[in-house]
Amino acid sequence: MIGCHVQTLAEKAAWDYVEKEKPSFDLTVINPPAVFGPIVHHISSLSDINTSNANILEAIQGKYKDGNMPRSIVFLWVDVRDVALAHVRAIEVAEAGGKRLFIVAGHFSAKRIADAIRETHPELESKLPENVIDDLPADVYQYNNTLGRQLLGIEYRTLKECIGDTVSSLIKLGA
Repeated sequence: MIGCHVQTLAEKAAWDYVEKEKPSFDLTVINPPAVFGPIVHHISSLSDINTSNANILEAIQGKYKDGNMPRSIVFLWVDVRDVALAHVRAIEVAEAGGKRLFIVAGHFSAKRIADAIRETHPELESKLPENVIDDLPADVYQYNNTLGRQLLGIEYRTLKECIGDTVSSLIKLGA
């Protein structure tokens, strides 16, 4: 949670700077929740991947076979490619200036991730936990991603596509 606090302070500093200095550019803030997605950049080791993808890696390596996948505290996700697109579109769409955009594709749970792996990579079935608990609370908070979708024209990837592509990329890296 320290990272969230630092991000909050950084965003506040950016808004304060724009208000005080009146630069010749405007500011758009892209706020994503948990970010999943394929690894497309060079990494020296699989241990260098982000925490969200690390849980997927450990699942396909069989580390949760006899237990359950780690519970989430976020329950909201977005594909890294959609976050990247949001950054590009925020530069291209003048109306995005001065806005805070919540870039989120939907809810996720450990079970939904495991199910997506099973559907997209059935050959990994023997490595996945058999009875994953769906830890998505029945009364989970809702979200509104309308501004990002309408203003930036983003059609978010599905969890199945995102997790499938993530697993494929991890396999290519030697998982």
